[in-house]
Amino acid sequence: MKKYFIILLIFAQISLTNNSFGNTPKEIQTIREDLFYSDFDIDKCWEFYNYVTSVKDGSAVIKAYEAVADALIAKYSWNPMSKYNYLKKSAHLMDKAVSEDKNNLEIRFLRLYIQRSIPDYMGMSEDIEEDKQVIMSNLNQLNASVLGEDIVKYIIKYMSSPEVCTPDEAILIKSKLTVH
Repeated sequence: MKKYFIILLIFAQISLTNNSFGNTPKEIQTIREDLFYSDFDIDKCWEFYNYVTSVKDGSAVIKAYEAVADALIAKYSWNPMSKYNYLKKSAHLMDKAVSEDKNNLEIRFLRLYIQRSIPDYMGMSEDIEEDKQVIMSNLNQLNASVLGEDIVKYIIKYMSSPEVCTPDEAILIKSKLTVH
């Protein structure tokens, strides 16, 4: 009996490790691919939003993608108050995600990308330099086997663009990163 109980505990641990908070790697990968490989219009934004918010998960990564979904809805909303409210919700969720997983480069990149897309006068772009520094300091942690090779290449291309970094930083990014 004790032997069966130990085996059951081992299987439970494996299940929890591979399926934290109830999401599967497939769900997260679907969300990533949806974001990075889709052309968005308002209908696609709502489809993405509905899918992301349907994933019952408390993880920081899912919170970050919920924040992205809110930012996308804001981008395509015509009502200025709706835009503002979705951006505030997005900022709150993203800050929560970052505070829960400060070293997650995927979350940091998503926040940096959103904040760079928001006009400065909105006052919601205060974390750009911090996120950039965290990403630059931990570039070797970007993993194509987790994120996908195309997504890592996109991050490299975006981070090394003249709008985001200096020429010296671009050289550093390209020298530190080879898709692995």
